[in-house]
This record gives sequence, C-alpha cells and structure tokens, in this order.
Amino acid sequence: MKNRFKRILAGIVTFAVLGISAAVPAFAADTTDTGTGSVTGNVTINGSISPLTISVTHPVNVAYAISPDAGTFTAPDIKVTNNTKVAVIAIVESLNAASGGTLTFTDVDPSTKAWNSLNLADSKKYIALGIVTKDSGWNSGHSTATHWAVNATPLQIGSLNPNTTGALSLTADYGLAFDGAYTANHQLVFQFQLA
Repeated sequence: MKNRFKRILAGIVTFAVLGISAAVPAFAADTTDTGTGSVTGNVTINGSISPLTISVTHPVNVAYAISPDAGTFTAPDIKVTNNTKVAVIAIVESLNAASGGTLTFTDVDPSTKAWNSLNLADSKKYIALGIVTKDSGWNSGHSTATHWAVNATPLQIGSLNPNTTGALSLTADYGLAFDGAYTANHQLVFQFQLA
C-alpha cells in the first residue's frame, strides 16, 4: 500500500513539474542562413516601450476669505510642481461651485452684477470666482486670461518644465451684504498632459 501511495505521489509531482515547464514562454526559433559568396540574414527586432508617468504636486484644498467690511478677498497661491522627467501642460478642466458649505453660490460673469449694490439674498447667491496664472515658473506663452468659474470651456494654462513650480491665484467679485458667517465650496479640476 505504501509503494502504491508513493507511486501516486510521484505521478502527481511529475505532472506538476511538467505543467510548470509548459508555462515557460517560448522564444522564436533560430534560423540558419546558408549560401555561397555572400549570405544575408534578417533579424526582426521587437521593442517594448512603457509610458512615462506624469507626476504633479498641487494642494488638496485651498481656502479663501471674503471680508465685507474691508472689501477684501484673500486666498493663498495655488502652487503646481512638475515632478515629471519632461515638460507637462496644465489645463483648468473646470472650476465649479460645489455643495457642502452653508452657501452654494451660483457662478456668474463678473460684468453681470453691480457687486457693491447686491442685497442680502443676492450676496448669498452670486459670486464671480476665477483663477489666473502668476508669472513665476510657467514657460513663455502661458495664458494670462482669468478662467472664470462660469466658463464651462477648459483653459490651457501653460507648460511647466521638469522640477519647476508655477503658481496660480484666485480672484473674485462678490456682494458685501452678509448677515452672518458662512462657508462655500468650489471644485477645481486640473488636467495634466505631456508637452
């Protein structure tokens, strides 16, 4: 009985080894070029190219503040750093009001409102939020146009060389009639591609 068990076990091991060796990839067969005088031979060379990984560092969130008494809008710069081995193009894909705050603004064109004259209801409803490049870091030819949140068309900001940081700033037009402390959210979506 023991011998029979050993034979079955040896058979299983043999099949397992054969199964493993069958999984090894097959390589193309060699060829032999023959002839007299001069002999030529052709070798096909197959290349495999991997895609370059795009790596960009930017903030996860940015906060702005509206101070109606001072009439000021303040926000830190939004810094974008290209960690990729080649230049990348930065695009503002979208900038939209988002839920989650105590107010959800409606984005409008800055020229459509008399901002200092807005009443309480309209101050809590409308904003003209925009984003624009700062001159540092971006390659020449970068956009100097303000991308207003009301504009649904993506805007190509410009390109950044490897290991270079470019800055963007937020700008806004807004009402002044606020009767309490409020919060509001926007969502900025970037797209990055190889230059």
